[in-house]
Amino acid sequence: MKLNIEFAFLISAAGLLACSHAQPKAEASTTAAPPAAAQAIDSASKKVASPDEFHAQGQADLDAALKALQGVSLFFEFDQASLTKDAVAKLSDVATILVKHPELRVKIGGNADERGSEQYNLALGQRRADAARKYLDQLGVKDEQVTAISFGAEKPKATGHDEDAWKQNRRDDVNAQK
Repeated sequence: MKLNIEFAFLISAAGLLACSHAQPKAEASTTAAPPAAAQAIDSASKKVASPDEFHAQGQADLDAALKALQGVSLFFEFDQASLTKDAVAKLSDVATILVKHPELRVKIGGNADERGSEQYNLALGQRRADAARKYLDQLGVKDEQVTAISFGAEKPKATGHDEDAWKQNRRDDVNAQK
């Protein structure tokens, strides 16, 4: 019997000790207001642009894309229509814009220097413009977004009659169309 009383006393004491401990307090971070940064992110995610703000941003993006598509020149080696590394890099940038903005159109004008016959230069200019067009097609640009024409030697960038002038005239010019 003495063992039962001692056992009961121990159980009672253990119960009292368990109940007497202070209850854990909730962490301050769960009850306090969220930090200012979290509030700013939360309010920014809830902010919806007005139609005018949305239109203005879209127009600004389109204007920047059009500007980037003006005056892009790709240069070629003598009597060649194969794209150089520099031309490939520039066309990759053009393709990125055109894929993002399928409403935009570009005209690629192939040019040649003054050497060669008129027919030969027109054909060479067309091969150059077609090479750029084909590369853009490989990068996912829609066919209807690109026009490729040849100007032959009719639109020189440089008017000299030496290698420096000829280098500038062996080119494709990529420009946005309206």
